[in-house]
Amino acid sequence: MVRWPIRIKLVAGLSVVVGMMLILLAGSAFGLHSFHISYLTQSDQLVEMGASVDLIDRVFRLQLHGEGTPEERAELAGRVLEAREALLTYFRLLKQNTLRGNRANSGLDELGLAFRIDDDLAAILAELSPEKAAGPILPGTTYYVKERPDLLPQIEPATDLKSRLARLNRTVMLLPKELFGDFNDILVLSKGQYLTSRAIVWTSALMVMAMLAVLMLLFHHWVLYPVRLLQRGVRRVARGSFDYKIELNTGDEMQDLAEAFNDMTAKISMTYADLEQQVNERSRQLVRSERLAGVGFLAAGVAHEINNPLASIAFCSEALENRVGGLLSGSDHPDHRVIQNYLKMIQEEAFRCKNITEKLLDFSRCNDIQRERTDMVGLIQGVVDMIRHIGKYRGKTIAFQPKEAVMAHVDGQEIKQVVLNLVVNALDSMETGGVLRIEARYGHGMAEMVFADSGCGMPADVLENIFEPFFTRRRVGKGTGLGLSITHRIVSQHHGEIMASSPGEGQGSTFKVRLPIHPSEVDEGRPPRESPATRGAVLAAAG
Repeated sequence: MVRWPIRIKLVAGLSVVVGMMLILLAGSAFGLHSFHISYLTQSDQLVEMGASVDLIDRVFRLQLHGEGTPEERAELAGRVLEAREALLTYFRLLKQNTLRGNRANSGLDELGLAFRIDDDLAAILAELSPEKAAGPILPGTTYYVKERPDLLPQIEPATDLKSRLARLNRTVMLLPKELFGDFNDILVLSKGQYLTSRAIVWTSALMVMAMLAVLMLLFHHWVLYPVRLLQRGVRRVARGSFDYKIELNTGDEMQDLAEAFNDMTAKISMTYADLEQQVNERSRQLVRSERLAGVGFLAAGVAHEINNPLASIAFCSEALENRVGGLLSGSDHPDHRVIQNYLKMIQEEAFRCKNITEKLLDFSRCNDIQRERTDMVGLIQGVVDMIRHIGKYRGKTIAFQPKEAVMAHVDGQEIKQVVLNLVVNALDSMETGGVLRIEARYGHGMAEMVFADSGCGMPADVLENIFEPFFTRRRVGKGTGLGLSITHRIVSQHHGEIMASSPGEGQGSTFKVRLPIHPSEVDEGRPPRESPATRGAVLAAAG
């Protein structure tokens, strides 16, 4: 979509308004011009008609009774001169109107009548007063009478004065017909101009109304609707609907404002979701800390009491196995093999119980950790090299290709136990041919370790309890459920973070560990070692 800023749209709207004004102005100007031309044409025609009436009146006065006395002939000659003056006035108006274009026709018919009247008047004056004869007074009369008689009205020739006067009267009577015919043509032309002007004015008005409607629609689409939508969005967000989105496709600053508003609400929504997640996580950590405190009390009271009897059982079973083995070495008694197997099983189970109690003791202890600047890449590589030589893991691949040196301020031995627990758990969750990918990098201002396996994965309910003490998905007798709890405790003591994620069962799992890269104020002002009763509160604060 083409983006038009609001200023461009405002300029376009202003251009539309100017266009409407120009259209109205052009229609009005055309109508006024047509009216003005019609008015001038009709005014000039009326003036010309008035001059023609005066000319006709003058010509009609030219009457001779009988042969006429000299006085009558002299008076008639004076009237002929007056008629010539009236003819000259009419001819000037006729020529002026013809040059202005204020005629419906070319005016040749009127000019031909004027030349014929001028020629007759000149002939009558020459017959009445030969001494005063001066020829025609209109320019062009002599030329048209002699050279172009075909352009003049064809009237029968006259032989005497009376016949000339009669022909003059008949000639001048043709003039009103031509004038009124031309005036009628002018009226018809004026009517056509009026209809054209009316059509143009109405068309202009309709175009302006259409443009005004389009301009109002555009103004509503570009300004009113976006503002109302933004106002509605602000009210929805003020009521707590942070998932509300404003959809605008105006291609201007309004759309940018809507997108910024959507980004703001999205960030607010993410902040609220993150706060909710943090509250839930802190709640789980508090519950976990309470459980850890209970485990601490249990471990402190039970581990020492059980450890010594277990050691005695293991020592006695081992001694008994040696003695029974010596006594029955040459015997074929059928219970010989059964006794040896039972004694070996007693030793194995005793040592397994002893390992559990040792883990309980490790879990209950909160020893001071000795932090120093540690190479995380070398630490991970050492654990990987050690694990690769274990036979049951040889069919599984560990991919670790560090791209940079990653340093962290940690206790190397404690973090090595974290790495070892995560690597072993990942390898145990994979079948033969599985791949464990390990990364070491910097992120979020901390040193990060990522362990991504292609193992069995975890559903959501397992992810929620993965760091709980004694929680395990392994078969009975294959795990204690303390490995990840101890790992979580160690990372928390380092003021770090450990996160577990999985797309689902059968899609692998990912553990991400973040550790500080610089000494913190808590490290510098570490309190003294806590007792088991206060250990839960310390773990909660570290979480």
